[in-house]
Amino acid sequence: MNFIYGIMCHQLTNPLVYLVNELIKSSHSKILIHVDKKSDLDHIKKSLPSSSQIEFLVERVDVYWGGYTQIEATLKLLNYANQFEYNYFSLLSGDDIPLTSIESIEKYLLSSDQEYIGYELQADPRNRIKYLYPDFFFIKEKSVLEKIKCKLIIFLHKLGLYTQNIEGLPKLYKGSLWFILSYQAVQYILDFIKNNKGYDLAFRKSLCADEVYFHTIIQNSYLQERIYHPEDEEQVSEGGLRYIDWMSGPDYPKILDESDFDKMKQSGMLFARKVKANIDIDLLKQYFQYS
Repeated sequence: MNFIYGIMCHQLTNPLVYLVNELIKSSHSKILIHVDKKSDLDHIKKSLPSSSQIEFLVERVDVYWGGYTQIEATLKLLNYANQFEYNYFSLLSGDDIPLTSIESIEKYLLSSDQEYIGYELQADPRNRIKYLYPDFFFIKEKSVLEKIKCKLIIFLHKLGLYTQNIEGLPKLYKGSLWFILSYQAVQYILDFIKNNKGYDLAFRKSLCADEVYFHTIIQNSYLQERIYHPEDEEQVSEGGLRYIDWMSGPDYPKILDESDFDKMKQSGMLFARKVKANIDIDLLKQYFQYS
């Protein structure tokens, strides 16, 4: 039995350090890390434990929130994982922490035959794909000209312009990106993309479609019957066995800190995000390892 943990990060955080140190406690785990191309890879490498269980992707993506690059980075991890044999692939970020021991997580997954990819039953994500968004739309620090062009793009959308025909796509589904999928599910995704070139192309100028891309493939396959459904289907993140607080604010999702520990622990989920970047690692150890 083997388990792969694919981590996407853009900076060194205490949750990332804690997460990696917990994951390598299992001899059955392999950790693949994609560091945003804008970030200092060497600094992050030196700050994490040296272990043969950890591999950093050499081919890195310049990731921008909301753009196709988030999908691209995820695919890099899935394709890289292809050289290994494994039971489950867990997609994580540098803001995640495990809520129980890695031994308990892997024991749970080993006894499972389900796919953990949360989705929204009532969501209609077609406009995220139908309307086109150029690359400059996702730049955080925009020039005056880029801001003007963004307003023009939105105006064109209101007129029904600058769109693409998506009638050839399968029925679209939306959910939370952070999934735990079986080897069979990952292989199905990669094979589908390889055999349906137009599918990937349709997402190249999409908006926040990382929450649509993978869900649509799984939901329109035989794997749909294996998807795990939480008791409260409105808790989309629980479908991926994640504790994420979308309700409390002031950030959405909420940046979790010590005041959230009890709720995190009692959630029954395997992982939590987004955890405060400078949270005390010793507190994490005391609460989640020994309580």
